[in-house]
Amino acid sequence: MYDIINKNWILSPVMEKCQAEKKAGRELQEHKHNDWDENYTLYRNKVRTNRLTQRQAVNIPLMKETVKSLLAKMDEMPEVDWKELSGDEQKELIYQEIWNDQVKKNHLEVIDVIDKKNVLLYGLSVKKLNISDKGIDINVLDIYDIIFDPLMNFWDIESGRFIIHQNIFRTVREILADGRYTKQGKDELKIWADSEPGITQSNENKEAWEDKMERIKSMGVEHSDFPYFAGGDRIVNLTEHYTKIWNAKKEKFEKRVIVYADEKIELLNETLEDLIGVDFYPFTLWGEDPETNDVYPDSVADLVRTPNKVLNVWFSQLIENRTLKNFQMHWFLPSQGYTPQTYTPGPGVMLPAPPGDDISKVIKPVEISGLDDTLTAIQAVVQIAERGSGATAIEKGISEKGQQTLGEIQILVGKTTERVVAMAKFYRLAMYDLAKKWNELLNVNALKFVKLFKVSKSGKAYLKTILQKDWKSDEGYEPIISSSSEQEQENTKSIQKFMFILSQFPNNPVLRTIAQKRMLEIVDLTPEELKQVEEAEKQLQIQQPQMQPQQQLTQMPQMQKQMQPQMQI
Repeated sequence: MYDIINKNWILSPVMEKCQAEKKAGRELQEHKHNDWDENYTLYRNKVRTNRLTQRQAVNIPLMKETVKSLLAKMDEMPEVDWKELSGDEQKELIYQEIWNDQVKKNHLEVIDVIDKKNVLLYGLSVKKLNISDKGIDINVLDIYDIIFDPLMNFWDIESGRFIIHQNIFRTVREILADGRYTKQGKDELKIWADSEPGITQSNENKEAWEDKMERIKSMGVEHSDFPYFAGGDRIVNLTEHYTKIWNAKKEKFEKRVIVYADEKIELLNETLEDLIGVDFYPFTLWGEDPETNDVYPDSVADLVRTPNKVLNVWFSQLIENRTLKNFQMHWFLPSQGYTPQTYTPGPGVMLPAPPGDDISKVIKPVEISGLDDTLTAIQAVVQIAERGSGATAIEKGISEKGQQTLGEIQILVGKTTERVVAMAKFYRLAMYDLAKKWNELLNVNALKFVKLFKVSKSGKAYLKTILQKDWKSDEGYEPIISSSSEQEQENTKSIQKFMFILSQFPNNPVLRTIAQKRMLEIVDLTPEELKQVEEAEKQLQIQQPQMQPQQQLTQMPQMQKQMQPQMQI
């Protein structure tokens, strides 16, 4: 409420609660901002110069090559296969196609890359599910825009008392045209937008929005808000505040969503279940190094940041040293009014010297000691960072000195693969949570029909209209998540086990048949190709018994000839 006499805003009890929670969550998050900023600037090859240690704007791209090496080593987006719990294969097939269609529409493969990059740079990443006209939208959030309850368990997002999505920039005219917001909130927004503090806040919001868009662009995300605001638009910073509030009638806590503008104007206050039909937070969270005492864990970039800063200082000093050497500065001793002159080097140029004095006693070069050990020290620091992050030189495509044998290279690659597989485990669990929440949201907010296109083997596309009755299930669906890196590792171990067992029982046809079947299942063959391989193997097995008697007949005369001399003796 706006106080006309004192020209300030009187906050409601709900807004006071929201501001208190936001302050507590923001204070916890802000202790990571400096680290995040430095990780981000180093990844973007930007450095902050100073007059003492970092005089040159140079950066050794250790941060970028580490992040990109690990990102390339991490597996593709986990596969999600849906299982209909009553065993209806037709509904299961249709539901799988609906998910595949949503994956394409939401550009989940791009979101998957940004999601992993956030974890490598900041230690965690958050995805949000929204209801739209096309189904369920999935977006990865800017890590600065999400605030968590300090007491929340990292592995259980539902344990948080509140979750805040801030920095949602919208124009005043768009908010006034949105039917979800209350009339009282819109009226207060009009007063606020025309007030002096409101105009000042709008300018600050625009600067914050521009910074956010620049950061999102640099991460490789195409955002729909890039060309959004015109020069004269009044910008408002919206906050979606998810919090638990005690319901005296129901005698339990219920999750509510409070949307407010510029920390003051309440625009919406509804239960989460009334808005989206479910009672869970529409967010998923994951990190590769979770902590029990901190919602914001360390990242791989945190390990690389300090070595990268040290390398930049040393490299800057090396450049400064070479620059000073190139200046060829000299000491000179004033004698008989002699003043040395600057000159332009060239062939046959005569330089004036002091008359009657030894030139070596009058002019002397300034000795600048070299930093010859800098490159060796840089290499040592790089190796320390590689051991800590798991992004070894071999993973970056560089051969190390001393690592010449194939066995040593295989060991290094194997160790790095194990670390990357450990990251994939956490991501697989987060993908399971995302699929479960997507499933529940879709069932509650189902579209009347979905249009799917199926491409035949000939390449022709067929349109199929799917109704709710075609896929809705009383028993429900369960997502099955498979990670390609874990699957490949398990397949490799399975093949090694089968080869060992076959070596112990080389003449066992049943075991050989089972091993061949399992190995073919590992390879990505189509059903037709698999059938052809099996038929060819059966033909070989039929031909082998027929060939053995013929071989024996051809071998008999030779054996008789060999035995005749022995009989004569």
